[in-house]
Parts: sequence; C-alpha cells; structure tokens
Amino acid sequence: MKCKHLLIGMIVLVPFIQCKNNDSTKCFSKEQDYKTIRYILETLDDVSISTEDKMDVWVDDLVHMAPNHTIITDKNSLVQHIENEKRFGCVDMKHEIIEIHSYDRIVVMHGKVTGFFYPFNQNITNSFKTKNLFVFRRIKDNSLKIWKVIFNMDS
Repeated sequence: MKCKHLLIGMIVLVPFIQCKNNDSTKCFSKEQDYKTIRYILETLDDVSISTEDKMDVWVDDLVHMAPNHTIITDKNSLVQHIENEKRFGCVDMKHEIIEIHSYDRIVVMHGKVTGFFYPFNQNITNSFKTKNLFVFRRIKDNSLKIWKVIFNMDS
C-alpha cells in the first residue's frame, strides 16, 4: 500500500517538477531563436566566409554526423573534413528551417538543404537535397551555437 501511495504521488508531482520553465519565466523566445538560427545557417551557406571563421557558430565539443563518414567531435577535425571535401569541387547550398523547438538549454531544428556541387574534374553539375537535424546549445548570453548535426541525402 505504501508503494502505491508513493507511485501516485510521483505521478502527480513529476509534471510540476518538469515544468519549472513555463512561459512566464523563460528568458528566450522562439522568434529570436528562429532569427539566430537563420543567421547561423546563412553563415554556413556563405562561400565568402572561410571554414575557420565558420567555426565561430559551433561549440567546441560538437558532434557532426555525415553520411558515409566517421563521427566528428571537434572543430579541428571538422575544418579538416570540410577542407578535404573542397579539394574535389565547390558547393553552393541553402539551408532551410522546417521547424524549431526552443527549450531552456537547447534548440532543436529539423531542416533541409538544397544545393549544387561543382566538381573540378567534370563539366557536370550535381544537384543534391539533404534532410537534417540540428541541436543548438544555448550559451550563457542566450545566444545559440551549433552543438550536434546529423544529416543524410533526401531520396
């Protein structure tokens, strides 16, 4: 009987414990998160920005999971990965936000990318589409940085 009362108490209290960040106390807005993410994605798409400078939108302990590649978990390895891919050609791409979900410490974004790959050794341009999932970490100043990314080709 004692366990039954404990279980009922937990069922009643857990929703209140988890909802400590209601709309009246949160210090972020979905609209501002959307604008910030839009800026970050534009930075990733901008071919005039160096790979090293693009690392400013990533946290140090990042996770990058691309199809047919090993998991990347630090900025130096991500820079090396991107620079290695640039040896084969150049990419023109556009990230798009499909939906975001804002939370206290993270923002989760489901998105897609459309673009073209221009190989150096061919005259043929290859178009591509991907789907992705980004997790952004909320930094102390309430800004966002990319923490985790997983993507694959859209079929």
